[in-house]
Amino acid sequence: MIETKAVVVRVGEGKVWVRLLEHHGGCGRCNEPGGCQSLRLAEIFRGSERTFEIEDSSGLRVDERVRVVIDDGVPLRAALASYGLGTALALGGAALGAWLAPAARADLAALSGLALGIVVTVFILSVRAGRRDPSSWRLRIVRDDGNTASCMGGA
Repeated sequence: MIETKAVVVRVGEGKVWVRLLEHHGGCGRCNEPGGCQSLRLAEIFRGSERTFEIEDSSGLRVDERVRVVIDDGVPLRAALASYGLGTALALGGAALGAWLAPAARADLAALSGLALGIVVTVFILSVRAGRRDPSSWRLRIVRDDGNTASCMGGA
């Protein structure tokens, strides 16, 4: 499972707002020679706000230390659904458009097919997001007893 430490900053309406206490990068070599500096790029685009709203089923209190946990496989499935589906539909739309169009208009048809593939992807992902129960993401909060080391990709 993947987990990170956080602190509860607000409670109400069956939800808690937690602020992440740790900064994580991809491989952990961000600041080493040859590292990709992805953590720095993520900080630039994400900004300083690290507070998230999550459903509370355990009666947490403000200033309580917790761990935000997500099961293994969930990020991979999300990436495949968004990037994999998007790439397949965009390229498939472009190929279909170029194949069906006359040779003189193949480029325009390919571009139109690509755009249509992207639009269909956004539609499918929007419908799936609206139907999906947030508990199926397996994102949960666990009280931090201080004994468990928190890490990205830990067991």
